[in-house]
Amino acid sequence: MSSILSAIYCWLQDFYYGLHDLGLSIWDSVLSPADAMLSSLDVSALSAPLIPDAYAWVLGATGLAPALAIIATAMLTRFVLQTIPFVRWGS
Repeated sequence: MSSILSAIYCWLQDFYYGLHDLGLSIWDSVLSPADAMLSSLDVSALSAPLIPDAYAWVLGATGLAPALAIIATAMLTRFVLQTIPFVRWGS
């Protein structure tokens, strides 16, 4: 009797793992087109420098980068302060 129950248990376990593998293969086949589309994207432009090294050195030596940061911060501060009610946009 024990061997029959053991055989049933082994069969049920194999059946469960077979269903699990079938589910994984179906899920993999559903996701394979998305995987193919994502793998075909070219991401080399994301790592390319926008400013060449020679120009970046000149900008750094002249202090233009901090100046642009100060100007951008001042403009952002002005915009934020002008969003306060009862403050004129034209000032």
